[in-house]
Amino acid sequence: MSLNIRQKQADALLRMLHLHSTAGTTKEQSDLYKVLILDRFCKDVIAPLLRVNELRSQGVTLHLLLEAERQQIPDVPAVYFVQPTTANIERIAQDAAQSLYDAMHINFATSISSRLLEQLAVGVIKANAVRRIAKLYDEYLSFIALEPSLFSLGLPDCYLNLNDPAAKDIQIEAAVSQIVDGLFSVLVTLGVVPIIRSPKGGAAEHVAAALENKLRDHLKARSNLFSEGTSALAATLSRPLLVIFDRNFDLSVMLQHCWSYKPLVQDVLGLKLNRVTLAPDTAGLPPGASLLPQHQKKSYDVDDKDFFWESAGALPFPKVAEEVETQLQQYKAAVDEINSKTAAQQQADADGVVLDHEEMLKRNTQNLMSAVSSLPELQEKKKVLDKHTNLATALLSAIKARGLDGLYNLEEDLLMGKADTAALNKLLQVQTQHTGCLDFTVPVTGRVPRAVLQTSYV
Repeated sequence: MSLNIRQKQADALLRMLHLHSTAGTTKEQSDLYKVLILDRFCKDVIAPLLRVNELRSQGVTLHLLLEAERQQIPDVPAVYFVQPTTANIERIAQDAAQSLYDAMHINFATSISSRLLEQLAVGVIKANAVRRIAKLYDEYLSFIALEPSLFSLGLPDCYLNLNDPAAKDIQIEAAVSQIVDGLFSVLVTLGVVPIIRSPKGGAAEHVAAALENKLRDHLKARSNLFSEGTSALAATLSRPLLVIFDRNFDLSVMLQHCWSYKPLVQDVLGLKLNRVTLAPDTAGLPPGASLLPQHQKKSYDVDDKDFFWESAGALPFPKVAEEVETQLQQYKAAVDEINSKTAAQQQADADGVVLDHEEMLKRNTQNLMSAVSSLPELQEKKKVLDKHTNLATALLSAIKARGLDGLYNLEEDLLMGKADTAALNKLLQVQTQHTGCLDFTVPVTGRVPRAVLQTSYV
């Protein structure tokens, strides 16, 4: 059973962009040029999975925000991918009334309530724009897949909402509902009905109970999301184990810093949605000088397609430079091998070595085919290595400027009970005097361990 959440979500998004085409749908209908309309949350859902060039390859000529002012584009269908909220429903009805697009294929990130569906129906009927609504789907994609075994619900304030003593019951219930909707979307996308476990008491038990009730209510229906297609067999033969913990179960993880490559890139360089943006390099430039192209802000994508990110992500930072050097040596050796084959042939010609015409043609053809097939891969590898060289250089500069190596060593000593209390107090005093606050990066999005989702056969 595959639990690659990133691939599953990407496949669902591609089906959405192909207008949920079926076997009877012609290629022209599914590959039409179209406009993609997103709200901010759904933009974050798509961003780590489909880049601009990939959207264009799926026929998306424009991708626009729902709340932005948009001009009329006649004779072009629009694919809406938004959350089912009152504001979004009002804006969709307004777009239909203004006839901005020829047909509107509306896709909600999670299930839309009957109240909001009635609101949409009333709005388009009043505007006499029912014919503009082509299709409407509940996609169950209300989460952000960052890696094959890592996802985020995109709820940055959920911990605060669940633990704020001043929070009202309605706020807590709204936060729990958002979490349950996100987890339910994950399960629907994976096509599995898990065995749910959680500690007793606290928010984790509340979320687990609400998720279980939602699953039971859904499974009562004869036709449900887990009884369609190939996912039905997987859902009945094997069930993964879903363990839900309260963040307070291990609160120290939120305050502890790692010294490995991936966490450092996130904490120090601001990794967001699998993209890192480096600030402009102004070192050595006079004040007010215009930035040259090599000094301007640069952005890099890092995901599971990046071989170095996957292989070196868990390495301690000092080992990353060694790994970059090793990969560069392998790249140079591969280039030298290609060049040596050509040089050997030229040397043979210079030495007067006589080869049979067919043999010489065969060798030249083999060398040329080898070079043609190898060079694109080598060029892509070089781009990846250059990217991580720049990231490692930026990391090293930040570590030196902020003394993060000393902070890491101090945290390790604290965990081992070997910390010098006087040195710790001195560090806190100096840090507060210089910045007015403790300028230490605190990661607030913990990674989900792979062991949390395991397969249990019943």
